[in-house]
Amino acid sequence: MSKNLSIIGAGAWGSALAIALYDNFDTIYLHAHTQNEVKTLKPKHPALPTPYPNNIKITCDFSKLQDVKDILIVTPSYAFSEVLEKIKPLINGTHQIAWGTKGFDTAKRCFLHESFERIFPNRNGCIISGPSFAFEVATNKPTALVVASVDKNTRNYFAKLIQTNTLRAYTNADIVGVEIGGSVKNILAIAAGIAAGLGYGINTQAALITRGLAEMSRLGISLGAKNSTFVGLSGLGDLVLTCSDDLSRNRRFGKELAFNHSIKNALANVGSTVEGLNTLELILSIANKEQVEMPICEQVYQVTQGKLTPTEAVNYLMSREQTNE
Repeated sequence: MSKNLSIIGAGAWGSALAIALYDNFDTIYLHAHTQNEVKTLKPKHPALPTPYPNNIKITCDFSKLQDVKDILIVTPSYAFSEVLEKIKPLINGTHQIAWGTKGFDTAKRCFLHESFERIFPNRNGCIISGPSFAFEVATNKPTALVVASVDKNTRNYFAKLIQTNTLRAYTNADIVGVEIGGSVKNILAIAAGIAAGLGYGINTQAALITRGLAEMSRLGISLGAKNSTFVGLSGLGDLVLTCSDDLSRNRRFGKELAFNHSIKNALANVGSTVEGLNTLELILSIANKEQVEMPICEQVYQVTQGKLTPTEAVNYLMSREQTNE
């Protein structure tokens, strides 16, 4: 049997992974949402400079899953459960499934791995995360990723599957910590964008990253994650990446808010999914339940709700009562 891969989700990240992995497979089926999207994606994704190699077949036909063993789901988090339900009737015992989606299942108000285990109760969930702008992955810039699953064989399998000359995979057993890192960093990137849009400098950015990492770690540890995960690729690594460069959609969204654009206009100007906005309310709800303080994330929420201006939010953070680091 030929070695084929299905990547479900033909956005910039799914497309970049397909381009980066093309040499590892005979055929890669890149699953778009609609037939119209299939047509508009040729010869390349509009956000990427690299054309699709010839062995990448763009399709919206899930029956192609019968021709593959390996499946990567790279949809926005809000569509994650829906996609799993759609493909479930086509999945058999030989399929291996992982996802490169970051965020929470906001519809079911739970972790993505919890949704996966609910829909596929006899399988081990596996996430691929870490600091990885799609643009750079598609142009073969060296990138390190983390592959997380509670099951050693599963994480080792997918780490080997995605390893290339320019993609290096590390394994991690802490799927909760990896998923929290991949979610919270998007909110903190909105904060970094707000600060950049207001004209603040590198001092401010360094403070945001450092104190943001403390928020991320506090939440994760309260939910049973390991502190070491948050100083790794899916924690500090992804946080530094998304807070530091405008290739981050979340950072660009924060800058738009700082320019006093409405949420609607800011989203339109960014032009694609802003995961930090999608998961913000849920993460703060979890933090509140766990009695974990997340002041930076809370101020981002106040700004997105129109309750504070970006400047007022920064002033609040600077005037909070002094505390130990």
